[in-house]
Amino acid sequence: GGSLAADKAAIAGGGAGKSKNALHSVIRSKGFVWLANYPQSAHYWSHAGHYFSLESLGIWWVTTALSEWPKQRPDINKVLEDFDRGEGRFGDRRQEIVFIGIDLDQDVVEELLDACLLSDAEMQEYLKRAKPNAVHVDFTSDPPQVLAAGAPSA
Repeated sequence: GGSLAADKAAIAGGGAGKSKNALHSVIRSKGFVWLANYPQSAHYWSHAGHYFSLESLGIWWVTTALSEWPKQRPDINKVLEDFDRGEGRFGDRRQEIVFIGIDLDQDVVEELLDACLLSDAEMQEYLKRAKPNAVHVDFTSDPPQVLAAGAPSA
């Protein structure tokens, strides 16, 4: 992505009125968010009308000690449904927000949200400072194996 300052300037420049109108058409939004300054905590975003809250739900599964994980395979599989199966370094951390509105301009809303994401340089700095995950998931095994961080794969 581009720089955060450039993104904010672009929005503040020509698109400020369009951005404001796009958000006025949002009636309800809710979901899960990952905040860079609270990397261990999952947060719940809830908005309806003029009400908005952002509350900590606890910690992400990827930051939860293996001893605290569910013991039954169906429960583990349910948790793993939300895990990143690519590089896997972020586990279940994610941005997952649903927006409901009338004549909602999805592209403008996405631009506004994308401007809130870390730039590439900010993400590199974040990765340098981030605590290691508590677990690693080996998706190459069947079923996937959840291992304590640093444990060798089976």
